[in-house]
Amino acid sequence: MLGCSQHAHQRRLVALLAFRRAAAGTSSPHKIHLHVASLHERAEDATLADSAYEAACKRFRRLPEVWMAWLGALMARGAHGEGKRVLQRAVDTLPQAQHVEVISKFAQLEFRHGAAERGRTVFDGILANYPKRVDVWSVYLDMEIKAAEPQVIRRLFERVTALRLSSKKMKFFFKRYLTYA
Repeated sequence: MLGCSQHAHQRRLVALLAFRRAAAGTSSPHKIHLHVASLHERAEDATLADSAYEAACKRFRRLPEVWMAWLGALMARGAHGEGKRVLQRAVDTLPQAQHVEVISKFAQLEFRHGAAERGRTVFDGILANYPKRVDVWSVYLDMEIKAAEPQVIRRLFERVTALRLSSKKMKFFFKRYLTYA
């Protein structure tokens, strides 16, 4: 039995050395960290995956890609409460210019893996603060169209077309509205 545990320890040590060598030899070591975390996700080992994401977020705390990968893994697993806590940590850590991107991604994940109503609430919160963000409106419309609730989609199109936007932006939304209808 002792030989088996020594062999397992040696395998872990070899894997750790390979990981360190790979992370040191690349121009984007955060991708190596995320890959290791996704390997644990695929092996359905949530504890090791979370610890790998935690380590990646500590080391690369200014990269929204790392936080969004962890949020995606948590939401796909159904850990919505933990996802909200990680989102709050991401917002506290990331520069304010990246907040909308991360919160919008979280709203998309709520639509896909959670409840569409929670996703709507998050999108509405973003749009209350940034009403002229065409990219957020467009993603919100895409998510609603995928959810396929005609009354909600029509109300959303009416909201966006009632805004005071430039003619170019309004043309984009009217064109989408006509395509939808």
